[in-house]
Formats: sequence, C-alpha cells, structure tokens
Amino acid sequence: MTAARTTDEPITTVAELLDRLERRPDLSVEADLEVTIDGTTVTVRGYEDLVAVDCPSLPSAVDLVRRHRSESMDAAAGLASTGLTAEVRVRGVPLARLGDGATPSGLAGMLGLGPVELVPEGLLLAAVTRRRG
Repeated sequence: MTAARTTDEPITTVAELLDRLERRPDLSVEADLEVTIDGTTVTVRGYEDLVAVDCPSLPSAVDLVRRHRSESMDAAAGLASTGLTAEVRVRGVPLARLGDGATPSGLAGMLGLGPVELVPEGLLLAAVTRRRG
C-alpha cells in the first residue's frame, strides 16, 4: 500500500497530473481593474468564475482579439482547467467567451480565432450603439 501524494511532490505520469487536476478546486476571481493592453485601456472585472474584459469600442475589442488570437488556445485551456470563463465585452455587451463556460463556435474557428464562442447578437448590438455621455 502506498501513501497518498502531497501537492509538493513532483508529478511523474500523466495519470498523476490528471488526478491532481481533478482534485484541485476551481478558482474564484474578484477584481475591479483598469488595464492598458496594446495602448487601449480596458476594464477587467472578476465575478467569481467569470472574468469580464470590457473594451471602450467595437474596433478596440476586435483589435484585442485579433492581436492575441494565437494565445487563445492556451488561454482557453488554462481557464477551462481552473473553472473560469473570460468574456470580451464592449460597454457591457458580451461579444466573445472562452474557457470553461464557452462553447466554441464554428465561425470563430473559420476566422482563425481559436476556441472562442462568439455572441452574434452582442456583435450587432455593439456595432449599432454608441457610448452615452
């Protein structure tokens, strides 16, 4: 009979890795930040299992997704493995999701965006509405 492994012991097999991932609790994120990404200031808010990245305009959101699409596969896998979903928004309107709560769309795959769920009605709404103020 072998003793149970502790979390500080090295993982030597894929089975051990999967076992450790299965036993790990999901993450919970609470955040309220302003971050500058590629020269554009975005708001990042965490709501337990959802991280919302709110862009100031549709062009800035599209540019953000395009510039980082090669990283979306790794991000989606990392988010899914921790029980988190990221959502790209424009002024609160969801445009795209990736991670645990996302269902990747065929259109996103055809556009080369990776495992991203597009929200078509959000794209339309963000395109026809303007910032108030």
